[in-house]
Parts: sequence; structure tokens; C-alpha cells
Amino acid sequence: MKPLLTPPGLAPVPHGTAETAPGRTQAPIAIQAVRVLLLAATASVIATWLFAWQGVQAYAWPGIDNGLTERGLAYLLILAPAVPVNLVAAIRLARGGRRAGRYLAAAATLAVVQTVLLLTPDAMPMAEAMSDGSNLVGMRHLVTIGPLLFVGTLLAATDRARAWLGAPPRPRRVLGLETAVWCLALASALAMGTEVRQWTNAAAEPLAPAGEYREPGTWAGLEQAVTETTDAIPGFTGFTTRHLEVRPCDYLTPAGLPTYRYLLTYELREPADTAIAARWAEPEFTLTYDGATLDGTRTITAERAFPAADDTYPTATGPRAITLSYTETATPLLHLESPCVERAAEPTECIVPRGELIRDTIDGITCRD
Repeated sequence: MKPLLTPPGLAPVPHGTAETAPGRTQAPIAIQAVRVLLLAATASVIATWLFAWQGVQAYAWPGIDNGLTERGLAYLLILAPAVPVNLVAAIRLARGGRRAGRYLAAAATLAVVQTVLLLTPDAMPMAEAMSDGSNLVGMRHLVTIGPLLFVGTLLAATDRARAWLGAPPRPRRVLGLETAVWCLALASALAMGTEVRQWTNAAAEPLAPAGEYREPGTWAGLEQAVTETTDAIPGFTGFTTRHLEVRPCDYLTPAGLPTYRYLLTYELREPADTAIAARWAEPEFTLTYDGATLDGTRTITAERAFPAADDTYPTATGPRAITLSYTETATPLLHLESPCVERAAEPTECIVPRGELIRDTIDGITCRD
């Protein structure tokens, strides 16, 4: 350019400098693509969190503390930081500069760390509560974030992208927007954490005990069925032993109470198969089997509904009925089992057996004299 043709007060600008270099005023295509990938990764992280939280809710059982608060907060603690980091990185990339590069590296590192933590339950916060389920969340995170991370790394490694990240940033103020993102993310995390805690506390709140499954009266119901049976035996000579055993049913009721089954066994002094079979064929009982086993032992089985005198325990038949069996062995056995009932309180009152026994044992329950 000839100096004489230059307007007064304007210095000549060499062709190809930063002010006129093509593409310097606008981020390269690769950077724009990385920004889109960051937004997609943010949406994916949120979707993964919702997936994890829905899975945690599946463990809810009324009245039972399954560590749902710990599980929900652990997933939130691991996944939530990626949201503001990704958004700020996308904002910074439009401006360029080394700080944008650092945010981009932080987003990539965070994605890797999150995946490792989710796939390694022992390394997670509150590891005892994460014994199951986190691997599935980790695989989902790996499948959704992995491709985005791979493509983003390739794009960020291009010459134009590296030049954009290495050059001085464009003179644009983003501090206010960046601060707003962090504040909004923090507020959202606190709100979600509070929601997790409130939800899990409500889910673990015990319900009122369901009356038809309560324990009181269960032992008495078994003893009454025994009395109804033996009263029909002509010249009944009594029992030699009684054994009451209370076993856990290994599940909790919707009210969150443990369940137990009562097993009552009497040894008879003399056989009484004919009288018992006739008694259990009457309307109060339901005779379910009367025959011999493969070794020739006569066995009689029946069901008896729980007494309904005070409505404190089941009156149904089938799964909720008392089951009875008589076995004609050398020492005839009369065996009764209750359905599973809620343990509402203990100890229970002892029930004195009929007649003089040689041995009377009680296992699994504390009697109150």
C-alpha cells in the first residue's frame, strides 16, 4: 500500500494480522461442534441422574430404611458437578482462550471420573449403600457419555481448535453469565438433595399395623385348634411333649414389621388317626389329605381358619390359615403351623399345655409368666 493513498490518521494494517485473519472473530466449526457436544453431555448427565433416582425409588418399602437417602445423594454428588462445568465450558469456548481450554479439560476429566466411580461401587461415596445398581448406572453413563467424549476429544485436537484455545480470548464479558450458571446449579442441587431426603424419609415412614396380620392370638389359635381336635378323640390319654417354635418368615409387611410363623408340635401318648380324620372332615376344618406315604406311614393334613372371636388375627383359609398334620409314627405327632404374622410387641403370655407333659420347650419367643 502506498503511504500517499492512506487517509490521514490511519496506520496501514498488514494483510493477515489478527484483526483481519479469517475465522478469528468467530469460533471454528470444530469448537462450535464441541459446544453442542457439551450441551448434549449435560442433558445426558441429567437423564442419567433421573434414571438412577427412579431406580433408587424402586427400593422403597414402607417402614423400612433402605439407605435411599444415601443412595440418592451419592448419585447426585457424583453426577451434579458435570452440569455447571459443561455449561461454563460451552460458554467459555465461544470466547476462546486458555481458560476455556481448562474448562474443557475439566469437563472431560470429570466424565471419566464419574464413569469410574459408578462402575466401581467400592470407590463410591457411601459405598455400603451402593452395593447394587450402580454398575447399571455406570454402564448407561459410559454408553451415553463415552461417544460424546471421544468425538469431542478428536474435534478439540484439530489445529483450528487448538489455535482458538491457545489465542487470547475475545473481549467479551462472561463472568456474570458464568456466575449465574454456578448459582443456578448449586440451587438446583440443594433443592434436589432436599427433595431426595424428604422423599426417602416419607417412604420409610412406618404405616399403621394391619390388624389381620398381627401376632397377638396366634399361639392361642393353634392351641384352640389342638383342643378342638383332641376333644373329639374318645378316651384321649394326653400328650407326652410339646414344642413351640417361632421362626422368622424373612420378609417385612407393608407396615415395616418383621413376620414370624408359629410351629406347634405335640407328641401323643397313643395313636388317634381314625378320630382325628373324622374330626378334620367336619365343617370347621378342611381335610386336604388322608393317606399313606411311600414308607407306609399314615398322614392326615387339614386347614383351619383362625378363630374370629376378637378379630385380632386372620380368619381366612388357604395361605392365611392354620395348617394341621397328624403323622402315625411310633410316637404319633400332631403338628400345626400358623401363617406369617406381624411382630407388633413382645413378649407374649405363656399358654399352659393340657395335661401332664414330660417335656415342654419353647424356642424363638420370650414368654411372660
